[in-house]
Amino acid sequence: MKNLALDLSGDDTRAQRPLAAPLGGGEWAGLGAVVVALMVLYGPVLLRLAAQWWTDENYSYGFLVPLFCAWLVYRRRSCLRELPRQPAAGGWGLAALAVAMLLVGRLGSELLLTRVSLLIMLAGLIVALLGWAWLRGLAFPLAFLGFMIPWPTLIYNLATIPLKAIATRAGVGMVAWTRLPILREGNLIVLPGSVLDVVAACSGIRSLLALLALATGYGYLLEPVPWRRVVLVAAMPPLAVVSNAIRIALTILLTFRFGTGASEGVWHMLTGMQVFAVAVLGLVLLQRGLRAWPAHAARGGHA
Repeated sequence: MKNLALDLSGDDTRAQRPLAAPLGGGEWAGLGAVVVALMVLYGPVLLRLAAQWWTDENYSYGFLVPLFCAWLVYRRRSCLRELPRQPAAGGWGLAALAVAMLLVGRLGSELLLTRVSLLIMLAGLIVALLGWAWLRGLAFPLAFLGFMIPWPTLIYNLATIPLKAIATRAGVGMVAWTRLPILREGNLIVLPGSVLDVVAACSGIRSLLALLALATGYGYLLEPVPWRRVVLVAAMPPLAVVSNAIRIALTILLTFRFGTGASEGVWHMLTGMQVFAVAVLGLVLLQRGLRAWPAHAARGGHA
């Protein structure tokens, strides 16, 4: 009888929660007006952002980010239905802040500000129309949208310069055992009859940007322990450097064997795919190692 009473009490508690009800006709009309207003405000921002994804190979993965976030929301649809709809006025404050950022960004031709304001606007509308509980439920998909925003040119260049130097030095070091006649001068690799120039596109920054997004999504979906997620994301820069150094080493060896054509065309594309493949393999192996480490440490302690 006690268990039955407890069950009935739990059912009453769930029944009293203000769960999200289906939208009425007036609410659908209001939602449509909000969508139209968003398109008017952020249509130019989104068009320019999509154009950069299309023309800049560093950010071509940007098209996948909104699709992945939409899938995450769809995947959580059952949990979201359980959340109460409690609109909060604080959301309109966030929306006002987003509009101010958008205006300042347009006046100052600051692309980053206009793009970040879109994320703040979405957060504000979620709070204003649905409530803080929905913002918490959608926090990860909303934050993940940040990966679709290209880095500012200054930060991109600051990251590229050391990545090129480290990858070039490491790549040449990997083939030192061959005793081939190789001379490194900065980011130039001088070989008999040819010179390889490690440019910004070959610095590893392109793969690093995509790998950071990949590791974040991978950790969220497949790794339940928060500190392991952090380690997986933090491991991406060194993994990108190592895999890119392997690419440079392979390019050097292929150039000695097949000539300068090995650094162009199909060979160049294949070694570029190798960078991503090695980093992804490293990510998977790292996660398995992190999961096995506590058990191994426990066995060692008992021994």
